[in-house]
Amino acid sequence: MINFTDATNPGMMGGDVMGSFASFAILILMFVVFYFILIRPQRKKEKELKEQMSKLSVGDRVVTIGGLVGFVANIKDDQVTISTSAANTLVTFTKSAIQSVIKRDQLNPDGTVKKVEEPAKTGFFGKKKAKKEDEE
Repeated sequence: MINFTDATNPGMMGGDVMGSFASFAILILMFVVFYFILIRPQRKKEKELKEQMSKLSVGDRVVTIGGLVGFVANIKDDQVTISTSAANTLVTFTKSAIQSVIKRDQLNPDGTVKKVEEPAKTGFFGKKKAKKEDEE
């Protein structure tokens, strides 16, 4: 004889609810990790680029999404004209086509980027000891 009372027993249902809750919690945890690893850094980068575009000025060095490097020669509304070579070839792009901006004050007179000294690296508990190679 088949006993159907076990299927309606409330004690049997508790395991199913906990299992579905655990699955739901793992799904939420995966979304949170996905947000902090992928979405948040991308939004931060977009915000920084948008800020750079609002502060763009003549003489800044720019790199377009196509890889073209040049100096800003003219800015009109949403269009930027850049000088791309020694022959002063002028090319006009929209601001959205600019991938990165290096401000004029960060450039040497020859157009190369100034080297900025990085602060001394420190370990988790303070300054790291100098390597033996550095001491000699």
